[in-house]
Amino acid sequence: MHNSAMPSRGRRVLPAAAVAATVALLLGSGITAAVADETPPATTAAPSSARTTEKLDRGLISLRSAKGNFLSWRLLESDPAGVAFNVYRGSNKINTAPITAGTNYTDLGGPAGAAYTVRPVVGGAEVATLAAEEPTVGLLAAYQDVPIQIPSGGTTPDGVSYTYSANDASVGDLDGDGQYEIVLKWDPSNAKDNSQSGYTGNVFIDAYKLNGTRLWRIDLGRNIRAGAHYTQFQVFDYDGDGRAEVAMKTADGTKDGGGVVIGSSSADYRNSSGYILSGPEFLTVFNGQTGRAMATANYVPARGTVSSWGDSYGNRVDRFLAGTAYLNGSYPSIIMARGYYTRSVIAAWDFRNGTLTRKWTFDSSSSTNGSAWAGQGNHQLSIADVDADGRDEIMYGAMAVDDNGSGLWTSGRGHGDAYHVSDLIPSRAGQEVFKVSEDGSKPAMWMADARTGSLIWSSPSCGCDNGRGVSADVYAGSPGAESWSSSVDGLRNTSGANIGRKPSSSNFVIWWDGDAQRELLDQTRIDKYGTGGDTRLLTASGVHSNNGTKATPSLQADILGDWREEVIWPTTNNSALRIYSTTDATSISRPSLMQDRQYREAVAWQNTAYNQPPHPSFAIG
Repeated sequence: MHNSAMPSRGRRVLPAAAVAATVALLLGSGITAAVADETPPATTAAPSSARTTEKLDRGLISLRSAKGNFLSWRLLESDPAGVAFNVYRGSNKINTAPITAGTNYTDLGGPAGAAYTVRPVVGGAEVATLAAEEPTVGLLAAYQDVPIQIPSGGTTPDGVSYTYSANDASVGDLDGDGQYEIVLKWDPSNAKDNSQSGYTGNVFIDAYKLNGTRLWRIDLGRNIRAGAHYTQFQVFDYDGDGRAEVAMKTADGTKDGGGVVIGSSSADYRNSSGYILSGPEFLTVFNGQTGRAMATANYVPARGTVSSWGDSYGNRVDRFLAGTAYLNGSYPSIIMARGYYTRSVIAAWDFRNGTLTRKWTFDSSSSTNGSAWAGQGNHQLSIADVDADGRDEIMYGAMAVDDNGSGLWTSGRGHGDAYHVSDLIPSRAGQEVFKVSEDGSKPAMWMADARTGSLIWSSPSCGCDNGRGVSADVYAGSPGAESWSSSVDGLRNTSGANIGRKPSSSNFVIWWDGDAQRELLDQTRIDKYGTGGDTRLLTASGVHSNNGTKATPSLQADILGDWREEVIWPTTNNSALRIYSTTDATSISRPSLMQDRQYREAVAWQNTAYNQPPHPSFAIG
């Protein structure tokens, strides 16, 4: 038995509304967009902090376990050193001494449905000026359902019917109350890979509060094709008003959350193969509370001549990536990109004071770059401050672009399907990048310095498309991250040496139990790696994974409770998003992962193309 909604988190008082942003209304075929001209790269001095500007509450949750009620809450970067916590059931304090090891507590034998609060303690006294938590009512299970509203199906021009499934999701504080809302993409059953011809149904983007209240729905319209490579949506507070916006590629016929159509409502650019290879393309920023379009610009780069991207039917021209980066170290910018098999173009945008301003554009085919930069992109990107100057770089497969839009490095190791950037080798300075190769003539997998691209180790070529690969600390018996992939035997240590049995999956990894190592997340299960065999920790029931053989969740992120991560899967009938949280105790105390800038950015880009798990800028172990 389980509750059909999230626990009550108490009443909130929203902050005073910020100055209203200029809203670009797009009527008919004419666009009156709030767009500024491209400006030179910013030279603002960067702070040393790697935090985000997002403000969070305690995120207290109460989950039912076999022992009673398991409580978990956030430690915040703003908390003083040595902060402890008291836990109250109703008005009664139930811990005997302030909790100092970990921000979790099991109320042994606690009654189902009890209400709890936590209060910070400094120097032995409760401190009312620090973030407390309003009452949370316990759930009856170790998961929480957020009701969602499935769109009606339809029929394509060639008479094929389709239905909808909940797909990728992201989170952002859309209303400024310190809690996350969920932004969800609905994919039709006839969604296509770029290489596949055929019509698709429309893509819908919804926003939901954690109690299931739908805030808005955006219909991307007939001129945005459905599939993993077409719609990469970013959810982040770009204008600094304390409320997240939503940014994505749009087209004629996109209908915002208020029912206003962008561009022409009648235009139909689909060809007889279902591809959309003509017509205008836009970048739109939507208000997170209402879903209304706030500003729209022409998408950069334009598709131009389709065949110039490597084929004439539309496979390569419509390969899009997206991210969010603190390019000047002070506030986030929107990253939108096109292409990676051949030409790669990355455009950086600011959304401030209601206006979209293009900061810079990197183009692998420009005269200042050259052929060495072509064909080095991945099916995803990462964002990280790899040169430790406080400003983020765009990690784009076998190349990296500096915060000012100039090329940082390119290695020539080519395209791949899986990508990981973090402090994978804690014993050496800086961060590392791990990647697998699609080109069978290249090393099957390799690790390099993330700042320079210089090779640390690699495995021989496998003569195949090495389609999956992971690098993360999953084994306490070896320091730093272990690395493995689908087409290479064994588990590699930080020197590339084979140290034993390969894990049972090469998909996502998640912090779930109480230690510093990550667990294996694949399909709808979580396993603990072991040298003799993996141990099942969770088998989720009544839910489905997404994106076909990629078998990814809607989202994996530290969105509630302590620093361990939640995983969100849609229920089998697509009537709810089911959020699973761990009920394992941990003595590790650390601030929410979402307050690490690199991790928070990774949650934002997680839905991009071939989804990958988020990594922080540091090594927990």
